[in-house]
Formats: sequence, C-alpha cells, structure tokens
Amino acid sequence: MQAEKPKPMELSLASKKLAPSATLAMNELIAAKREKGEKVYHMGFGQSPFPVHRLVRKALCDNSWRQNYLSTQGILPLRQTVSAFYKEMFRLDYGPDQIVVGPGSKPLMFAALTVLDGPIFLPAPSWVSYQHMGRFLDRDVHHIRTTSADSYRLTPEALDHALKEHAPDKREQKILVLNYPSNPTGHTYDADQLKEIAQVAREHKVIVLSDEIYALTHFNDQSHHSIAEFYPENTLVTGGLSKDRSLGGYRLGVLLLPKGEKELLRTILAVASEIWSSVASPIQYAAIEAYRTDTGLVEYIRECAGVHELVTRYVFARLQRAGVTCPHPQGAFYLFPDWNNRRESLAKLGVKSSADLARYLLEKYLVSSLPGSEFGMVPQDLCLRLATVDYDGEAALRRLHRSPDAACKKPDKFVEAVAPSVVEACKRLEEFSRSLE
Repeated sequence: MQAEKPKPMELSLASKKLAPSATLAMNELIAAKREKGEKVYHMGFGQSPFPVHRLVRKALCDNSWRQNYLSTQGILPLRQTVSAFYKEMFRLDYGPDQIVVGPGSKPLMFAALTVLDGPIFLPAPSWVSYQHMGRFLDRDVHHIRTTSADSYRLTPEALDHALKEHAPDKREQKILVLNYPSNPTGHTYDADQLKEIAQVAREHKVIVLSDEIYALTHFNDQSHHSIAEFYPENTLVTGGLSKDRSLGGYRLGVLLLPKGEKELLRTILAVASEIWSSVASPIQYAAIEAYRTDTGLVEYIRECAGVHELVTRYVFARLQRAGVTCPHPQGAFYLFPDWNNRRESLAKLGVKSSADLARYLLEKYLVSSLPGSEFGMVPQDLCLRLATVDYDGEAALRRLHRSPDAACKKPDKFVEAVAPSVVEACKRLEEFSRSLE
C-alpha cells in the first residue's frame, strides 16, 4: 500500500505576510546567474565593496579564541568605545548604559518596533524591510507619499497631514521611521529640516526610530545631523559597521536609547535575550577597533565615502544626460530615477509597473535593479533603485592613493578606470532611455 503524501505544514498568519528581502533575493539571483557564466551589470544590491581595514582584521584574528556567551547588551569596553565614537563624530552624548549592541541594525530595529506601541509611519520610498517588520508585528503601517521634485524628502507638512489623517489623537503614541542618507534615494536632511520634523513629532507624540547606518557616507558638500540633536527625548538611533566600514557580513549594529528609558532598555534586552542571546564574541572585540577614532580608521572611512561619491555622481550625470528624471544624490551609494515621462512608450513594450521595468531591463539590457514598489511606491510609478557599488573597492583605493589629485580633477576618468561594470551599466541605461524617445 502506497504511503499517503504528507500535507504541507500549516503556517502562521504572520508568516504568510512575509516575503524574502527583495535586496537579498536580487543579490542571490545575480550571484547564481554569474556562477553560470551569464553577464549581468549589478545595480540591484548595495554592499560596500571595500576591504576590511587591516586593524579590524587583526583584531578579529587576535580574538578568534573567544568562545563564551557575552552580555546581551554588549560588552562594556565596546559600548564605551561606541559612546566616545558618537560623541566625537556626531556630537551626540550617549552613555554606555544607553547603548545596545546587536547582530546588525536590522534586528535592533525589529526589537525596538516589537516593544514600542503605536502605528508605524514610513516615508515612501523607504528601505524595504521597515514595512515588512511592521506588518509581521501586525501593526498599522502608513506610507507618507513624497515626490521626486522634493528629492523624496519627508516634509513637516506631509508628516502632519498623515498623522492627522491616520492617528488624529495626539495622546496616542506613534512611530516614525527615518533613514538618511537614504536607501533608496541618496537624499539627506539638513539641520533646519530636521528641526521642523522634530517640532511636528513632538506635537503629535511621535517616537522617531532614526536609521543612520549611512551617516558617514554623506558627500563632501554635506554634513550629517542626527534628529536626536533636536528631539533627544523621543528618538532612538541605529547604526552599525556595514556601510561606512564595509563590514556587512560582520553583523554588528548599535542602538542608542534616550536618557532615563530604563523600561525600554529592559524590554529590548528581553527580546534580544530570547532571539540572539549576544553578538558573537570575536566580532564584539573586533568592533572595539572598528569604533576607535585615533588609529586612522576615520580617514579610511572618508576615503571610501569619497569613492562612493565619485561613482554615484558619475552615474547621476549619465542619467541626466539621457534625460532621465533623478533627484540629486547627497550620500550613500544609491539613486532613485524614474521613467514616468516615458510611460506611453513603455506601455507599448508591456511595461506598466516598476516591477515590469526592472524585469525588462534585466532581460533586455542585463542591468539589475530593484522596483520602486519594493520601497513603498505605488506599482504604477515607474521608478527604480540603482546601487552604484559593482566594482573592486580595493583596486579603487589603490588608484586613489597613487594619484588623489587626478581623481578629484578628472573624476570621470577615475570612475571609468575603476568601475567598468558600472560604466557599462550606464551605457545600457542610456541606450534604453534614448530608445523610448
């Protein structure tokens, strides 16, 4: 007698709301294509390409023998170093007791959203995981529409309108998630803009979860201000090693909490203790070195940010020359162009959504990207997120060190020499855009 085929396991309602991270899924897809020998110009995943700094690498090796569980909050020497780092780099005064160390900023954000009550408000576009975290927690998630004309910045007027529409009771707590310099747009906020947002947040009892993982990737004509400068009592700040120090795989992030929030700290540590216990011991000790400011690492961060700027501005200029609408980048390594002014031509190709557009570019032009709909934009908005990091970061730094003046005086030649895949992707995007005219 043939055994009955087992039925699929029943899944929770919460899990059915989840999909794999679009950014990680795209990176795995492109890796699989490249393993099979297929040529793809990868603008779909934002992983900083620079090598691990030699001092951090040495610290990791020196501490590889450490095998014990550590404090859930993070070891005190690391939290002390993080405290000093934020004071020197951002003028933010957070004591070690206000800092939580986690396996990347993403789990820390999830832990914070788990313990904080209230509906969640997200500027659209915003990073892909925020909305999925909120929905997994069965929370109301409200996107606040922004426009390309405003560089997709959240304005105080738009925030005020959204709060009054969806959560008009000013006694009710709400949560706003900010991220800047932004993934996916590359925009940032100046001090005055943050003060205005803080004023609205204070009036409406909004807790701000400020994701500042890209803080040190701002371009040379920008400076980073944390909204915690202007709204310290109700702002939580996240950061980490993945972007400015190119240590995404180390999985170490930090969460900075307002003064006096002992119950908030207790509940976040309770969540952490049940999920990740503690960050890996060797990584925590290596991170002490990664957060020092007296060893040349800060200069290394600035060099890497300078290369990001050269490459990203190059791609932006190529898009502009092709007549593509795209806000001017100010940091990070992303651009958020759109082809809405070519809607009729694209419809003839069967392209009616950002997902269609991303698929068409990958199939016909071998350029990977992510559709704007993954970032909270309406599907019909023909926008894409492009990452500008498909090059050998170590080779780029060697060339920069050989001739730093040449990189500044002739940035196009520098980019063409160190980032040929990015340059070819630009050529293909230009060909595609001009074919629609």
